[in-house]
Formats: sequence, C-alpha cells, structure tokens
Amino acid sequence: MRNQSYMRSTAALSLALLLFIFSCKKTDSFSTLNTGGGTSTPTSVAKPKGIFSSSGSTSATVLNHAESRGALIRLFWKDIEPTEGVFNFTALDNQINSVKAAGKKYSLGILAGGIGSPDWLITQHGAPYFDYLFQGQTYKLPLIWDATVLTYLGKLADKLAERYNNDTSLLLVYIPQMTVNGVEGHLNGFNQTAFANAGYTETKWINASIQNAKKFATAFTNKALAFEVHDLFNSSTPASSIITNLWNDAALNHRVGAAMWWISGNNTYQPNIITLLENFPGDIYCQVIDRSDHTSSFPGGDYSKVFEQAKRIRARYIEPWDYEFGISAWNTLFHDFNIYSDTLKKY
Repeated sequence: MRNQSYMRSTAALSLALLLFIFSCKKTDSFSTLNTGGGTSTPTSVAKPKGIFSSSGSTSATVLNHAESRGALIRLFWKDIEPTEGVFNFTALDNQINSVKAAGKKYSLGILAGGIGSPDWLITQHGAPYFDYLFQGQTYKLPLIWDATVLTYLGKLADKLAERYNNDTSLLLVYIPQMTVNGVEGHLNGFNQTAFANAGYTETKWINASIQNAKKFATAFTNKALAFEVHDLFNSSTPASSIITNLWNDAALNHRVGAAMWWISGNNTYQPNIITLLENFPGDIYCQVIDRSDHTSSFPGGDYSKVFEQAKRIRARYIEPWDYEFGISAWNTLFHDFNIYSDTLKKY
C-alpha cells in the first residue's frame, strides 16, 4: 500500500510539473498568420506581401489590375512641411483616398535628402550640409549625424505617425534618409574625400541612421518599416550594420526590414549587398530597377530574372513600375509571385 501511495503521489507531482512547464512556455513571437492583405504577428502588425506598384496611386490601370495589391505613395518632406511646424497633408491624403477607394493598400515613402528636405532646415536652423549634383541640378544635403537634422526628422516622424499610424490601409513605411534622393541609401556621385571633409565617417553614418530609423519605428508603433540599402563608397559595412542592428533590436519586434530598390536579376551590381540580403534573416522589400522595355537593365533582356532573384533572396514584396500594369505581358509572372509570397515562411 505504501508503495502504491508513493507511486500515485509521484505521478501526480510529475503531471503537475509538466503542466507548469507548458503553461510557462513563451509564445513564438516570430510566428505569422495569413490575413490576405498582409501578415500579422502576435502584436497585430500587418506586413505587405506580393505585388505593389512603385507609383500610380491615382491610376485606375494600376489599382484595378487583378494582381496589384496596392501602390507606393511618394511625396517630398518639403511639400508636407513647407513651413516649419505647418503641415499640409492634402496631396498625400488625395492619393491615399484614391487607393482606398479601389480597395487596395499602400506603402509610404517620404523623401528627405537634398532633393526632398525643406529649405528652412538649413536657412533657419543652420543645419550643416553638403553640396551635390543630382540629375544635373545642385542640391544641399543636410548631414544626418547633426543633432538638429535628427531632431526635425524625429518631429516629422511623430507628425506622420499621429495621422497615419492607425490607418489599416498603410502596410509599410520606408524610412526617410539623408541621401541623394532621400529614401534610397546611396550617395552615388559623391566624392568620398570631400564628404569626409564635411564630417562623414562610417561610424557616424551608421549611428545616426540607426537613431533615425528607430525614431520612425517607435513613432509608427503599428507598422512594418524598411531601410533601403546600397554600398557607400564601395563599402557594404554601413548597410550590414544598420539592418542587422534594426532587425535584432527586440524592442522593435522584427518590424524593420531591408529594402532593395534596384533589383534587376543581375548579380554584378553591388554583389556584396546581394550576398548580405541573401543571408539576411529579416523581411526584404524590393522595387524593380527599371521598366521592362528598357531591356538593357536586365540579364539577357529577360525581365523574369527579377522575380527569380526576388525568390532567391526570399523577398516578400516587390514593386514593379506602373508601366507594367498597363500591359499584359507579366500577368502570369505577377500572379506566380503573389502565390509565392503568400506561402513564404522565412522565420
């Protein structure tokens, strides 16, 4: 009897211990749930997937295309905040309303840099800058590592988030950068020595870019975000350091991924960044480098190589140019990528 009683007590204790262990098991914070318009994590952050257009937010051709799930909306910072602290969202809201009326989603890209930043940042606040040429015009690039520049980028983030953070049609926010065109992460055409004389170092660039990205991510608490990557002066170190830091920051809950706005199917342009993205564990958002009829931009003139490369780096999302939605040549290709993205399990 004593042995039987002991065995019953031991079994009961073991069962209780097992129940306790399983009750304490943490939920897998990286699991996903397909929702059609995006992928939701346990924190209910939707992430876009599949085919979006890189423009055409007011185009019926783009928005009514069967394989288009949404469109990127782009606007200059200077057009949203032409006067310090005075914001005008009319142009942005008009595009958003057009997308919503078609029952589609949108991504948001606010361009900073020399091309998109407001003049008052320099003329009224004395932000340091670097002169550069872009498409034959001279621009002044506010320096990202300056405290004043970071402060006003932060205020922009807060104002945008105040208005759009709870908009369920917004699925992706591209992080504005102090670069040539204000959203892509390149300084193409810059003289490295001259930029170093203006204060550039990789460390300062990395730290300031991370600070800016985290500000946008903490402002947009309900959104997925992306940081676009390029080599800087033939170095992939800044891109690697920035996207790795952002993806591994537990406080950001794997919401900040990498963007590649130059996917072409080629491996010869920025091969180190391509390798970086192939090994990147996080979300990747792509934009095609050119229109399909500009065949020299694609290996052997084959536009389909873009989508082969997107799958190879396990990108979840891609933006062809709006031109592609007005022709029928790529409907099957787009449909196939949408199916692929719906079943992609990366983490």
